[in-house]
Amino acid sequence: MLSHSTPNRKLINTALGNEPADLVIRNGLLVDVYSGRMVEGRSVAVKDRWIAYVGPDAEHTIGRDTKVIEADGRPISPGYMDTHTHLDSYWNIADFLFYAIPGGTTTFVTELENSGYALGVEGVEAFLGQIRHRPVKFYCTIPSMVTLSPALRSLYISPEQLKRLLRDPIVLGLGESYWQGVVLTSDNRVLELMQETLHAGKSVQGHAAGAFDRKLAAYAAAGALSCHESITSEDVLSRLELGYYVMVREGDIRRDLEILLPIKDKIDFRRLILVTDGTNPDLLIKSGYLVDVLQKAVDIGLDPVKTIQMVTINPAQHFGMDHIVGGIAPNRFADVLILPEKGRMKPDVVISEGRIIAENGTTTIDIPRIPYPAHFFKSVKIPRVSPSDLTVPSSAATSPNGVRTMDIQTGGLVTREGRAMPTETGGRLEAKPDEDLLKVVFIERVTGKGERFVGFVRGWGQKVGAAATTLCWEAGGLVAVGTNDLDLEVAINRVIEMQGGTSVSVRGEVRLELPFSVLGFLSERPVREIAAGAERFQKELNGLGSKLEYPHLSLMVLTTSAIPFIRITEKGYYRFRENDYVGL
Repeated sequence: MLSHSTPNRKLINTALGNEPADLVIRNGLLVDVYSGRMVEGRSVAVKDRWIAYVGPDAEHTIGRDTKVIEADGRPISPGYMDTHTHLDSYWNIADFLFYAIPGGTTTFVTELENSGYALGVEGVEAFLGQIRHRPVKFYCTIPSMVTLSPALRSLYISPEQLKRLLRDPIVLGLGESYWQGVVLTSDNRVLELMQETLHAGKSVQGHAAGAFDRKLAAYAAAGALSCHESITSEDVLSRLELGYYVMVREGDIRRDLEILLPIKDKIDFRRLILVTDGTNPDLLIKSGYLVDVLQKAVDIGLDPVKTIQMVTINPAQHFGMDHIVGGIAPNRFADVLILPEKGRMKPDVVISEGRIIAENGTTTIDIPRIPYPAHFFKSVKIPRVSPSDLTVPSSAATSPNGVRTMDIQTGGLVTREGRAMPTETGGRLEAKPDEDLLKVVFIERVTGKGERFVGFVRGWGQKVGAAATTLCWEAGGLVAVGTNDLDLEVAINRVIEMQGGTSVSVRGEVRLELPFSVLGFLSERPVREIAAGAERFQKELNGLGSKLEYPHLSLMVLTTSAIPFIRITEKGYYRFRENDYVGL
């Protein structure tokens, strides 16, 4: 259980009226997440960072210097919590908060996997410095580092390192670990991390995509406490039945909120949580953060109080924080929202630990950037590539059916194994853009050796040029797709020069570049500039022939251990069902 040092005597005196409150919110419609009611005529008194009194009349707590906010019957809600997100990608945290705070999220629990995939425990520890002492609360989970890239083994977080990290009060536990790496393997590395986490009294976050019946039960037996991978109503029910907290996603990667509709009148909502699972710069600017999810939930027919419970008291109880956050009650942090009216989820006023931080959709405080450590800018350890590094000899096509390919499926995320015959020129195998057969390259960037694999991909659609990025999921590396070796060379080398980011090359010239030079995942550019760059990438790739809806995302996930069925690593293709590494 998380602990805190509350000035209890001050709170007692304020509640009794013997000491004035610093802030009073008067005459509101209290969203009581503890009883599931909305209670009229309630006021809230705040002393320092804490709630001291909640009740029908706070007049006895008002002194000469007390700031009074008239709620005038508007709903008073606990601050929202997003307890499964990914914030060590894309942006500077200070810039992110400027856009996120007006939506009412006052507590974030972020995975720190990208920091780990770039620099291991050193990256995780340094990123913790980015999220401390912010105007809202940040907590994190430590990455279990389930990856398909063998080069990452040198950066694995050991049980001893995890034990040290778990002593940090902002570390809530172990992040999502894919069930296959726990249940379907004799390797106990992740299982030991899970057990170490539970022994420390902290939480183990799960990732049970595709697990059913005995496999889902086995994952729970290993210690997984939650799952954010439900994509059907049946998934929700099966996980609830086995004791999981079910996190329903609605964000950048998937939108699964509607799966609750067929069962909303049949189940207890106490173990349901709404999460974003991360967002992107464009979505953040256009829709806000998490508040769009809550508004959609209410608009499609979910009860407003239950909706708020799913982002307040439910996640607080899951993480053992309900004694300090998750509700409006004495001795809790004064994280309070004043909403316009019942059913409208974007707050008029956002209060974090007793301080007004946003009003009328605008952040009202300064949020300084915290400088990154120097080594954050030196994480792409890849020697420059030459055309010979990208050559595939004709001898690689030993099968009459050609070479093995990654075939991108509809939606742009799933890839299946295929076969195709590339063009043969001068003893080399080349892409066939007219038949949608392109080269795909992965280069690891953590050891300094730059080990690489060159394969082939279909379904990308591009007719000329190449694209490269370091924003690889679950991998410290660089992935590129291209129609020819020259453009691949130019795009890859530009990303190396930038020490991370995304580039597009056409006929030997860099057409577009997006620097993500911090860990190879984060940009120092303003959020609006990052969003505009991503939009330009989309238009550029579509103009070059790709029909993918989100080609940047499709490029990033070619390395992930989370999405079947075949992925690329520096050792070759990895096949999920066969659990092996194979070449062309």
